[in-house]
Amino acid sequence: MTIRSKLHLRKPRRFLIWLVLSGISAMLIGLPPGTPLAWGQNRGMTLEVLPPQLRQLERNFPVLNELLVSQTADVARGVVRLDGRRLFTIAVPVAVDNTNSNPSQISSEGRVRLIEERLQQWVDRGFDPQTLEATAEVDPNSRQPIIYLSAEADDEPIQEELMTVTALDAEINGASLEEWADIVSERVEEALIDAQQERQPESLRRQALLAGGILLAIGILSWSLTSLQRRLQIERHDLSTQTRAASQGLSVASTELGNTPEMTTVLLQQRAANQQRQKVNDIQRRLLQLGQLLTWVIGLFVIVGLFPYSRWLQPLILRWLQVPARLLAIGIITYVAIRISELLVDRLFWALQSSTDLAPSTSQRLILRFTTFSRVAKSIAVALVGGIGLLTAIGALGIQISPALLTLAGVVGVGISLASQNLIKDIINGFLILLEDQYGVGDVIIVGDVSGLVENMNLRITQLRNEEGRLITIPNSAISVVQNLSKEWSRVDLSVSVAYEADLDQALAVTKQVAQDMSEDPVWKDLILEPPQLLGVDRLDYAGATIRLWIKTQPLKQWDVAREYRRRLKLAFDRAGIPIGIPQQSLWLSTPAEGGVIAGQRQGANKPQPRHSQELDQS
Repeated sequence: MTIRSKLHLRKPRRFLIWLVLSGISAMLIGLPPGTPLAWGQNRGMTLEVLPPQLRQLERNFPVLNELLVSQTADVARGVVRLDGRRLFTIAVPVAVDNTNSNPSQISSEGRVRLIEERLQQWVDRGFDPQTLEATAEVDPNSRQPIIYLSAEADDEPIQEELMTVTALDAEINGASLEEWADIVSERVEEALIDAQQERQPESLRRQALLAGGILLAIGILSWSLTSLQRRLQIERHDLSTQTRAASQGLSVASTELGNTPEMTTVLLQQRAANQQRQKVNDIQRRLLQLGQLLTWVIGLFVIVGLFPYSRWLQPLILRWLQVPARLLAIGIITYVAIRISELLVDRLFWALQSSTDLAPSTSQRLILRFTTFSRVAKSIAVALVGGIGLLTAIGALGIQISPALLTLAGVVGVGISLASQNLIKDIINGFLILLEDQYGVGDVIIVGDVSGLVENMNLRITQLRNEEGRLITIPNSAISVVQNLSKEWSRVDLSVSVAYEADLDQALAVTKQVAQDMSEDPVWKDLILEPPQLLGVDRLDYAGATIRLWIKTQPLKQWDVAREYRRRLKLAFDRAGIPIGIPQQSLWLSTPAEGGVIAGQRQGANKPQPRHSQELDQS
């Protein structure tokens, strides 16, 4: 595969083909041990009845044996190997007694070990391959074929018994006794000759060169996959930067004068599109990492099988990695399924958003609500897919999921639910909040003593980001009264105090005129939804007369409009000479006439005495 073809994997069609092939490979790896493939309807059919091409393929890839050889309730089977290559299958009837739960299983393993030791002894002797001969002779007493090996070693003839072929051996391999004895003799002879030839220096050099070529190919392929991962990582970084910029623009009330509702809607759509591309990028990077891992594992596995001295490790590796490989395949499939489900949920809500043709403010609110619903839907999908993956992993470990186990799990679930009533309350209240559209992601709300922008929300919690940048997490069950400051529209509620000596009618006229001019300004008119309402004099107090004004604005724009209006009103009051109300306080001081009160008191006079009074005004 060239680098150019690898780059084309980023195209959707190539990526889907790659994903399907990865899924099929993971399914094959995840097959349980002893699962026979559907080669006809014969339950006992094994590799010996397959065509010669498949038998030769299995010699190089012994994993087929792990998939084809199965154990039945009345027969214990074993596989005879030489240098890690599978030769044939033997069988022993199961006979359970009181002393040993499965003695036939031990007998089959002992028989396999005995045959393999005899074969290895012949290989170590250094026999002459041209004189090797394996023959099957029928024992007159047992009437069973006995396979003998004969050859010359060090110019001396040698003949030894290898094994006895039983009727059960022939039965499980789908052949008659004589035919199976001839097949076994032929395979043993070929295997011993191949083992002798593979140990020759010339053969070892060829295998070493082949191993070097495989390592070089693995290195080149791994480097190519690493380069592609780096490109995807750079793309991921760019998408993350764009998403953070969009989130910051939505979390902070924009001070730019040209930030219209249409621009806010576009910003929301761009953030959603970036998030979808990030999910696709994550799936591609994880599959590339898996491909790099499989490249090294498969390459090293093949290299181990090139040499007769290390080929025996292949069956052990398959046996050791059987359960971890299944769990890894289940984990990968679960991860990909979760990512695809999240992508499908995003695409669904994206299609719903694109199909609506509403006003900018309504469209913006709809996008916010769809964003909230999509996050909740993705969390539910993650829980469902994760649960299915967990049950599949339990089955892969060999734990049977029986009705009794399901009943026990149900009882445990009820107990946990009773002990987690607050969690249930959170979920129910969160569902009602979503259903009633009390608030959504992107709204500014006040809950009790805290307030902020809704940054994240699911069925259990709501997370707010306040003006100081603190992330506040609130359980949904704790939300009883909520104030939404940005749903559909917002309002500037402004109170202006003017001094008592000011012309009140003039102050009212200036206040209204400044608001009217601002609502007609091309920069601000898109943010102001209705003509400003001058409510009049709201109260009279020690500070002066308070004038109240309402301005209806776009969601989250009330603070921008209020700041600009205060600036314009202060300048207009200065030009008109209208003073701002200042709190005032009056203090009265009184002193008695000199000697009056004292003399009166001395004379016992009941008349009030004259006093000097003075008023002091303090501002």
